[in-house]
Amino acid sequence: MNDTRRWDRCISHRGVETEQFLAHYLSNQDVRVLLIAGIGFDPRSTRICKLLAPILGSRLKGLFLREERPEPHRELVEHSQRNYEEMVKLVPNSSEEKIDIFAPDGAVIGGRNAVRAVHKKSMTDFTDVIIDFSAISIGVGFPITRLLFDRVCAGAASYNLHLLVTDEPFTDDLVFPTACDIVDTIHGFKAGFGLFDNTRAAKLWLPQLIRGRNAVLDKIHSYCRPHDVCPVLPFPASRPRLADELIEEYSSEFESTWGVDTRNLIYADEKKPLDLYRTLLRIDDARRPVFAGTGGSLIILSPVGSKVLAIGALMAALDRDFPIAHVESIAYSVDFKTIDTDRLQSGEVVHVWLYGDAYAA
Repeated sequence: MNDTRRWDRCISHRGVETEQFLAHYLSNQDVRVLLIAGIGFDPRSTRICKLLAPILGSRLKGLFLREERPEPHRELVEHSQRNYEEMVKLVPNSSEEKIDIFAPDGAVIGGRNAVRAVHKKSMTDFTDVIIDFSAISIGVGFPITRLLFDRVCAGAASYNLHLLVTDEPFTDDLVFPTACDIVDTIHGFKAGFGLFDNTRAAKLWLPQLIRGRNAVLDKIHSYCRPHDVCPVLPFPASRPRLADELIEEYSSEFESTWGVDTRNLIYADEKKPLDLYRTLLRIDDARRPVFAGTGGSLIILSPVGSKVLAIGALMAALDRDFPIAHVESIAYSVDFKTIDTDRLQSGEVVHVWLYGDAYAA
């Protein structure tokens, strides 16, 4: 049984604790930070810049990624540009990289392009690298994290690696993605999926449920063809009945397409990425000895819900090399009129220290 857990004792913070930690840690004049963030229409795009810039001043540099999708709506482009202009004012020592998410033939290439853009950036001048997931898509943020994490683990670079995300669930409900038709594993997270050695493996699919993504998850289910499905539900959550609402919304899939036994539902605290991370590893630890003699166990993740829980899935995938099946979004629509800017300001920032001095021992 593989019961080792890299982040069983993990440095993480939320809300006021995050702000206090960053104010103390980053006040050290020897700390030099590269912030990798998304240039997005999401009103949360500028939050981390606003948090870091007053503390770091000239010791903060930015690498801002602009995800390019075909024929974006004019309103989204305008909001993205306004956010970018504010980010540059806060972090004047910054550069911009445009990331094409789709090739001309429709192939999903965003992850590869993002890795290429970050790979050419020298990290030698920085003590810390921070990835802000607030406005970066899963298909771009996960490959970047894998690249930077693998670098430091292999000794090819030396920096502390942090993940930050602005958590405000009400805003998530006002962003409506349109999925493309292609299902694939995220770049860097194919793991053993599709390999001949795993043809006899017992495949367990763990989709993270979210409102209105039934069709997308059905596509992923058909792609993975798992033997069992254990949906991940947020509980506790920002809305107390959210888990019950999701069970009701996906009742058709549970009963027919996916064949979900109610005993196989997974509950993870919506506010704590480490809760899902530890749960996924416990499941892996329990399955490995059971299926060791019959082809092994293969766990497949699909984090399509909140970014906070997605970070927990990311950590589990980095720790145990789980494959991640994903459908990229080709377009977005946003209800900007309903977005409450006051609520956005009260959204909590979540911090996970992924690698570095804190784990030197």
